[in-house]
Formats: sequence, structure tokens, C-alpha cells
Amino acid sequence: MAHITSLRNGTIVNHFYGRETPEALLLPVCGTAPEDAFVTVNGVEAERDGETFTAVVPVKEKITQIVMRSENSCGTVTHSVKVLYDKNSFPRYNFFIDDNSFFWTELIEKRPKSLFDEFYLAFLKKMHLSYGTKFTLNLFYRNDHHPEKLLLSAMPDRYKSEFADNAHWLKLSWHAFSEFPDRPYQNAPAEAVAADFDRIREEVVRFAGEESFIPPVAAHWSMVRPDGLAELVKRGTRVMVSQFLNPQTSLEEKKNDSLLCDVNFFRNLRECLYLRERKMLFDFDSSLIFLRSDLICNYFTPQEICALMEKNHANRRKHEIVSLETHEQYTFPRYFHYLPDHRERIETAIRKAAELGYKPVFFAEGLLGNPVWEES
Repeated sequence: MAHITSLRNGTIVNHFYGRETPEALLLPVCGTAPEDAFVTVNGVEAERDGETFTAVVPVKEKITQIVMRSENSCGTVTHSVKVLYDKNSFPRYNFFIDDNSFFWTELIEKRPKSLFDEFYLAFLKKMHLSYGTKFTLNLFYRNDHHPEKLLLSAMPDRYKSEFADNAHWLKLSWHAFSEFPDRPYQNAPAEAVAADFDRIREEVVRFAGEESFIPPVAAHWSMVRPDGLAELVKRGTRVMVSQFLNPQTSLEEKKNDSLLCDVNFFRNLRECLYLRERKMLFDFDSSLIFLRSDLICNYFTPQEICALMEKNHANRRKHEIVSLETHEQYTFPRYFHYLPDHRERIETAIRKAAELGYKPVFFAEGLLGNPVWEES
């Protein structure tokens, strides 16, 4: 059967996929077709080598449809895919921290003079000043570890101007109503996702200002049904990051070599396998980019983090866009799984990203932090 093999619907292409000029990405498109067929791709005659074909087509738009046409005495076969063009792509990383409720609890209870008198936020500011890192803190509305189940609505607005002054590098976002139960949106109606998102956004705008809120690139346990994802897209979400295949879900869990689709926004095995190999995929049905996570800092020692980032960097085609993440609670000594070296792990990942030439961005802005289509 005649078809394109080098691309699939939703492939995100950049300069690693072809030769980029100021006018276009000259994209080689490969596939198979009967030897006696005349093959064109977007009107360009393909070169043949037995049953394989290659044609170089210019990609100029953000979304381009690639159409292969194969003609012989048996008839005509077409195969088309659409690709998303990450024009002028550059090495970049996004850092988000999940499960935040401890820091805002401290702000409520201790009322420090400055945001950055609180040790966790002070550390994040140090990382920003040292490396330029931009952070997104994904918030719970309720602190399930607090004896009174403290709510985000108790957060004072006394720090609003300070949040606004630092909003260029410190953003707040939705994560879930609370940490427990696990997988809160796996079987939840879309209305529940929307209500929890709106509740958290409203509070953030109240106490930190509109500029401090950013659409999420992650969801608690990554199991949101398609109708729930549609509510997030309505509210500005463009990207969802997760593990997708053989996820690690606790510190104690060991690596599993079987094929297990979980913590994956209900993507099928074929998509999860593609994300394992190619890392990112644009889903035209949901208008979301799904991106495989690179590193969850609380799962690895500083030495392991260095080795993993070096290994990933060796395959730049797959790892030009890097997702770094961790979970807030491991920073706090009162947490039962406290990691004394958690801040060291975070800084190791950030320092390594800087050494390897990655630029800090917010994936929720532009195309995975690349503003080129918004600027054109």
C-alpha cells in the first residue's frame, strides 16, 4: 500500500527534520509505493528507489498538510498527514512544580513581610537570579496535609504587587482541588474539571493578579478525559506534559519494562509508543500538544540527574525541548517523604540545562515557548 512513513498526523517538525531557510523548512518526506507508480508529494515528483520514495517539500505555515499521490495502472492512492512547524526552534526548557499547597499555607499562617522571606519561594528566586529559570507552580485549592484542611481562599492579598513584580518568571496555575483522592479527574465529569480550574484561577487573580496566572501544562495524575481536556483548552491550555508509557508513580516504584499506558490522558498505545520515540505530538482533535516528560527531580539523585540530562542531550533531535518538573512537598521537612537534598536535585537539573545551552521558557506561551508564530 502506498503511504508516507517518515511522518504521522500531528508530527511536530523543526530544523532537525530538514533544511531550514528563511523562507521555509525543506522537509524530506519518505514512504513506500509500488515500483511502477508515479509518486508526487504536494505536487513535487518523488525520487524512487525500489518501493521507497522521497520528495522534498517546502513547509512555510504553522500547520501544513502533506499529501502523497501514487498513480499506476491499478488506480490512484493518496495519503495525507498534517504537521505542525516549530519554526526557528531553539534549545529550551520549562520547569513546573506540582502539588503546591505548603508554601501558600506558610504565607497564610506566618504572614512574612515578603514572599521571599518564605524559604521555598526564596530558593526559587535564587534559581531565577542565578540561571534565569522560569517556574510555574501548579496549585491545590485545599491543603490535605493541614489539620484544618486549609483552603486557598484564606490566602491574603498583601503580596499581590510582589507577585505582579515577579510574574515574568514566577507563574501560578491550576493543578487540582486537592491532593487526595488520587486520580481525581479520571472518572470526573468535565464540569468538575472546569469548576476546580475556575476556582483556583479566581483566587490567583485575587491575591496575585491576572499576570501571575498561566494556563497549566500538567494535571494532577494526568488522567483527564477528553471532555475535561476540552474545558482546559477553552481556558487557554495548549500543552499537556506527562509520562504516557510505563510511568513511575512513587519513590518506591521500580522501572517496568512492560508496555503500560497510564498517567497518559487516555492516549492509546500507538500514540504512547510514538511519544516514547519522538517525544511530542500535536492532536488535532483536541488542539493540544502532548509532550513526554524528561525529568521528575524528586525521583533521581543529583548524580542520576546529571547522567540522564547528558544522555538526553546526546539526542538533540528528540531533546531540544526539555520538560523539567518536581513536586513541592519533598522540599518541606514536615512532609513524611521529605528529601533533604531536594533543592540540590532541582538546582542540579537547572544548572545542567544552562550548561547544555537550554533557554528557560514557559511552554504555555507561544509554541512550547517559541514566540515565532505570534511575532509573525
